[in-house]
Amino acid sequence: METVVRLAIERMSEEIERLKQTVGEQQKRISELERNRNRSTTIVEPSTPKSDDELLNNEQVKRILKIGKNSLIKLVRDGVLVVIRINERTVRFSRSAIMDYIQQKQQSSTL
Repeated sequence: METVVRLAIERMSEEIERLKQTVGEQQKRISELERNRNRSTTIVEPSTPKSDDELLNNEQVKRILKIGKNSLIKLVRDGVLVVIRINERTVRFSRSAIMDYIQQKQQSSTL
């Protein structure tokens, strides 16, 4: 009976070590994903020149313009911002068009 208990404890110890290793690997992966997410959410200032026009998603445009979802929808409905339709549900915005909009707003506010 004693050997059965000892074997059970050994197996449980091995399982605990295996789980610790798995948790460590998962924590490394989470850290890696968070670093990648932080890189992809970096906001580029409007004054930064872009040589080729890049497409932005809704979240990026909202972050750049510092507006909410409803304000973005209103700008699109009013024809102020033009969308590029990728498929039935997905739209993108031209970075240069967004930067032009910002410049127009800045010029109109200084006049």
